[in-house]
Amino acid sequence: MHGLRMTSVPSVRSYKDAVGFYLKCDPWRGSELDDERPLMGKRYRSYGVRMSGSDVVFRYEHTDVVVWHDDDSYSINTGGYNTASTCRFAENFMPAGHYLGKETNVLVIKGAAYAFAGHRINVSSDGVPSGEGLGVFSKKRINRKRSKELLIECGYPAYREWHNTMYPMVSDTMRTIWNYKFSDVQNVIGALHCPDMWHNLMVSQLSKPEAVRRFIYERLGKSFGIYDYEEVNKLEDWTQYDLYEVETRC
Repeated sequence: MHGLRMTSVPSVRSYKDAVGFYLKCDPWRGSELDDERPLMGKRYRSYGVRMSGSDVVFRYEHTDVVVWHDDDSYSINTGGYNTASTCRFAENFMPAGHYLGKETNVLVIKGAAYAFAGHRINVSSDGVPSGEGLGVFSKKRINRKRSKELLIECGYPAYREWHNTMYPMVSDTMRTIWNYKFSDVQNVIGALHCPDMWHNLMVSQLSKPEAVRRFIYERLGKSFGIYDYEEVNKLEDWTQYDLYEVETRC
């Protein structure tokens, strides 16, 4: 359902709109008046709208994605599905200026971005989100002191110095069939500590020292504590959310 299109379905921007939408939807033939109804412009069993008490519930597949309440607040529930289709469906039934981005990981309200780390968030009538689904935006930066200590412990500086001297002299003679594979972190660290293995490491898929350094950071950086984290609850400028990762609250 990646290509979900909602252009044929009228938008809902308030509780009043939601009730009106439901009342205008024709029930399935042979169903009771209070049963779930197909959406206007999209009469498929994958979608539906129903009344649950005074709430108006908009369903996509197996998830009640948007629920409007009579105080003009609404709830949004992704069901754990991080898809563009869920975003498109939800946006059709959310207030103007409210939408999901980054495949449901971000809730944007009037230009501000909130981390959507769980399944469900409630949004008040004045646009204030709450609920267990709210997370934090996290940006990691490399701590230079700790990363230097990690590289020294792994034997990286000596290998880098050797590589910078040796590689220019042999690069024209190296052939692809010589490529060794070092996919296991223990093997890479072992090779860094053994000068006799440096040539094999140089002609491996890691090749240049920069690739070896990235490999070390990726495999050992977190456990060694080389990252500093900046966490924020809200981004005033939604265009910045690609710079962060979404994390659950501790």
